[in-house]
Amino acid sequence: MVSPCAGSSMQQRIAGSFARASRICLRLIAFLIPALSFAGGPDHVQVQMENVNFHVGHGVELRVRYLAGQLASAMPGKVPTFDDVNSYVIEIDSARVSMTASSLTNLMNNVLFAGPNAPIKDMRVEIEGAELKQTGTLKKGVSVPFTMRASLDVTSDGKLRLHPTSMKAAGIIPKGVLDLFGLQLKSLLKAGPESPMQVSGDDLLLDPERALPPPRIRGKLTKAWIADGLVYEQFGGEKPTRSLTPPVASHNFMYYRGGTLRFGKLTMTDADLMLIDEDPKDPFDFSPAQYKDQLVAGYSKTTADNGLITHMPDLSDIAKRGR
Repeated sequence: MVSPCAGSSMQQRIAGSFARASRICLRLIAFLIPALSFAGGPDHVQVQMENVNFHVGHGVELRVRYLAGQLASAMPGKVPTFDDVNSYVIEIDSARVSMTASSLTNLMNNVLFAGPNAPIKDMRVEIEGAELKQTGTLKKGVSVPFTMRASLDVTSDGKLRLHPTSMKAAGIIPKGVLDLFGLQLKSLLKAGPESPMQVSGDDLLLDPERALPPPRIRGKLTKAWIADGLVYEQFGGEKPTRSLTPPVASHNFMYYRGGTLRFGKLTMTDADLMLIDEDPKDPFDFSPAQYKDQLVAGYSKTTADNGLITHMPDLSDIAKRGR
């Protein structure tokens, strides 16, 4: 016959064993969480950037102070490929970027109003104080020069709002945006929600997810302002919800971690790739469309964890060397 005390002792031993097993499981889960955070699937690669002048083509440049997010495949079942800027989307968790007046001018002329039937030609964007000054030529049967000044704001759904504070066309002061630009612009912007630019009352709304050349970005614009002669944009919160730890310290870099990444003839699974500016004295001048030229001109090292660290010259320095 087993005494009540013996039964109680056995229950305590079982409870103790269960508690120890639970603690071991919790430690194992805590150990695995960092590794699992990179396992977003082969078509998602975590990315972190700091101090990068990111050339997206057509003379448009984003000055990335910092960016945290991921590369997501633009095509289901495919992995992001550096050689094809249309193969991936940069999904932004948090980022602060800026654009110069020159980049904004190129965006207007070479992307948004690049078609032969565009109602606006020869646009020039200048930054004066806390406003944008836009000048150009309207096509209204005859060419009509115009000037528009606008302040910046962000809509609740993440679009950049250009609110005109003054408008002139050939010396005439129009009543509103559509009165200035005419029905041609209204027809152009009737493309629906997929259009990168829309009119709302007297405001022009620019969708950053659709306005920029590829690689496309996906993220919510939360703030926009003008300072130091630049247009600044904040995506997401000012602090990333998570950040990566690069294998080496650098002020100007891009770091890709987890998932599968393809570049050239190489395919990197559980990606661990860091691109570092060869000249840390200024921001990393980088072009995703011309990365091969920078790759060839630089050098790479394999890390102890089978990662790859590539030191690259600035894109502008390559151009100088070719002279």
